[in-house]
Amino acid sequence: AEAVPARRLDRLWQRLLNELDSPPLDETRLRIVPDALRLRPVELHPEVLQAVVAALAQRSALHVLYEDAARVRAEAVLHPQALVQRGPLPYLFALKNDEDAPLRLYALHRMIRARTLTDTPVRQAPGFDLDQAIAEGKVDFGQGVLIDLDLRVRGYLATLLDACPLSDNQRIEDEPDDSGFERRVRARLPSTGQLLRWLLGAGPNLEVLAPAELRQVVAVQAAKMAALYRRDRAI
Repeated sequence: AEAVPARRLDRLWQRLLNELDSPPLDETRLRIVPDALRLRPVELHPEVLQAVVAALAQRSALHVLYEDAARVRAEAVLHPQALVQRGPLPYLFALKNDEDAPLRLYALHRMIRARTLTDTPVRQAPGFDLDQAIAEGKVDFGQGVLIDLDLRVRGYLATLLDACPLSDNQRIEDEPDDSGFERRVRARLPSTGQLLRWLLGAGPNLEVLAPAELRQVVAVQAAKMAALYRRDRAI
């Protein structure tokens, strides 16, 4: 009863499979299938994962050797706040050293070594709330900036967004007969890389009307993609 009004079926399925002593349904009769391409899980150093979990559980700092995207390695003392799994990649929300800087996300697969500093209490980030960080899109490297998204959609997207809104404040209405699209969709939500990837993945079934900056980004990316498939392009 509490799952359906809150649209928390994902939580309900997990409870049925994992949390009941005698589950009424098992994996032969209930399966959760993602609607996006599932990549193979990332490879982690086992001792790194153990140290990260221990530091979080003990509220201790963490000494790491970290390799960034440019393959530059550096040592740091991290102050872990929370661990999140985004798709196939786990990330750690943490403060770095004694820097007076915002929380950053550190990919666990970029940690070459990690050691729990049991004698160093973790430095807490003021006002950090994991649920709020997720809602603001910070797990996808967003900055919590909300945008008023305005779309025209057709095909499977019109049916999908009718049943599964982009946000709780989504408004959806029919397009005029001469539009070429079926539905007009408006919603306020965080601007993130995840949103941009979803918009680009919709292809010709979606047109971004606003905000203007996002429309321009989608147009530029679509033009670059189209250029790759021109007939006169050498293969």
